[in-house]
Amino acid sequence: MTRNDNPADPFKKALSDASRTMADARELNVTYSVDPPGLSGDTMRLPQVTRRMTRDEVLLARGTADTLALRHRFHDAPTHARYLPQGPMARDLYEAMEAARCEAVGARHMPGTASNIDARIA
Repeated sequence: MTRNDNPADPFKKALSDASRTMADARELNVTYSVDPPGLSGDTMRLPQVTRRMTRDEVLLARGTADTLALRHRFHDAPTHARYLPQGPMARDLYEAMEAARCEAVGARHMPGTASNIDARIA
């Protein structure tokens, strides 16, 4: 029988499972890395959670997971691309509005996500 040496592993597994459920995507691949967090197709990259599991690490991981899961669930890539503006400033604003829209829709359906997202932003 193998022993779990990393106390963060149960948290990471629970967060991965919750992210898949929230994203409504069973096949979503969730990884943890020191690389910047992001979502690419069916792969979600979350911030690394160390063995110490500091409060800040946990809050950042939860907020990032919720944000990316909601983006995966509520973002419509073809519609988004259809209305994508040309200028860099307009594009940045458009992307920020889409992120806020996905988070707001998700928080309306799942109120607990709002505090996680707030913690990530703070």
